[in-house]
Amino acid sequence: MHFWEIPPQRPPSEAYSLLFRATRNCPWGRCEFCGNYRGPKFAIRSLQEVKQDIEAAKAAADSMLEWAERIGSADRIGLVARTNGMPWLVDGVVKHVFIGDADSPIMKTKDLVEILDFLHETFPKLERVTTYARAKTLLRKSPEDLKILRQAGLTRLHVGLESGDDDVLEYVHKGTTADEMIRSGLKVVEAGFELSEYVMPGLGGRERWRQHVRGTAMVLNRIHPHFIRLRTLNLGMVPGVPLSEKNRRGEFSTETLEGLVTEVRALIEALDVTSELIVSDFALNYYLLDIDGRLPEERERMLRTLDGALPMARQKDEDTAAARKRWDAEEG
Repeated sequence: MHFWEIPPQRPPSEAYSLLFRATRNCPWGRCEFCGNYRGPKFAIRSLQEVKQDIEAAKAAADSMLEWAERIGSADRIGLVARTNGMPWLVDGVVKHVFIGDADSPIMKTKDLVEILDFLHETFPKLERVTTYARAKTLLRKSPEDLKILRQAGLTRLHVGLESGDDDVLEYVHKGTTADEMIRSGLKVVEAGFELSEYVMPGLGGRERWRQHVRGTAMVLNRIHPHFIRLRTLNLGMVPGVPLSEKNRRGEFSTETLEGLVTEVRALIEALDVTSELIVSDFALNYYLLDIDGRLPEERERMLRTLDGALPMARQKDEDTAAARKRWDAEEG
């Protein structure tokens, strides 16, 4: 049996999507906070390879349907599929697909359209196809190309804004500017896509957090993406990446929990968007409690929740500092 390639990561919202790879790794790969795409050189897979993977997934789905029928569980195919590691086979059909890796739209438009057409032919009940995309790449696409991709069935783009401040973006080698983020986001929305923008609390460190918040709010207020997703910076999870080394050398100071809560509160207060804010789909956002909701309607509730979280965050910081002091004394 042919086994299809799966991306090394996907958005949490694609947990129950069928995953494919149209590209491998990231064409940029220099963001100093990222440890996900620092492996092999970026490559665009051939159409034949991708189509073989799609056919392999279809064969696996058909086999699962036959198995469920044989064991008398055809009416519980979703449960049988999840139990056997195929959560993307919902009610016996494929409804959601995520195409990796980091920047699938960098492919020639006609090639990506051919993949999209083949996906919809193979899985006729398909409702949503999504992918990651870089702002630079989207800017290079003509409005006509973006509309062609949307009409071919690509429904949502996940874009890493991270910050809307040019100093922060340059410091972490993001490879794009706030203006480019705005122009690419507006193009995507105009073409009819759902747009999910990712923001990274803590990326400005203690040194630049205010300008990080101001710039990020400015960009988001211009774009009005459908979704704003927070992804808290945590250098401890990706040791060895350049920003982690800067932190170790004292050139970059990571935020305290109290600082992160304060930063997110300031961001929400500054946002003037009609977007859905999502934080609960990422484990490192644990300090934010329950602030998912739609803006501007639920802003006041979110701010009250964050006000309640501030004392807890402050206490946690104090406990952590005391524990570190005891550890240092014992080691000394």
